[in-house]
Amino acid sequence: MRRIDWKVFVIIGLIVSVTVGFLYGTGFLGGGGGEPGSSDDPLITSSYAEGTIERQVADLDQKVAELTSQIQALENELAILNGAVGGGTAVGGAGTGTGGGTATGGAATGGGTTTPPATANPGTGTGGQPVSAGNVGKTAAVTNNPVNLRESASTSSNILKKLTPTDTFEITKVDNDWYQVRLSDGTIGWVAGYLVKVK
Repeated sequence: MRRIDWKVFVIIGLIVSVTVGFLYGTGFLGGGGGEPGSSDDPLITSSYAEGTIERQVADLDQKVAELTSQIQALENELAILNGAVGGGTAVGGAGTGTGGGTATGGAATGGGTTTPPATANPGTGTGGQPVSAGNVGKTAAVTNNPVNLRESASTSSNILKKLTPTDTFEITKVDNDWYQVRLSDGTIGWVAGYLVKVK
């Protein structure tokens, strides 16, 4: 009977070790089944960590962009609503009583004298003019910087570009509190009417 050389045992041992290690690492024998960085597999490479962080940052950037867009839409809608109810702000508010009286809404009780309350300026927002179909065909500009030029007469529609007070345009149509305008480069879009000043 031939004796098996010890080198054969070493080679067989190496093959078995590599095979078992591979099977364990792939999870076939119960090892390596966890997510890198989890309690099952606590070691991670720096490239895996950087990739994970970059994905999370990209997700957060996208959420911030969406929230910023929603905030802009809400601010535009609020400004339109302010324009619809008079746009101006009351200065002074309720009157104040003198001589021991108290005033509520400018009317004194208790015999005091009052300073009448200030009245709201019935404007249409920040420097704008009332929206009117009579302004169609006229040249105008925006009163604020920057102002969104939108695809349709809605704060939720796509923004085509930003306008500044130096941009002039022609009013082509009216839709409730919005003006459709044509820029000098031929771009057509919609602007909230309270942000427009007709020249």
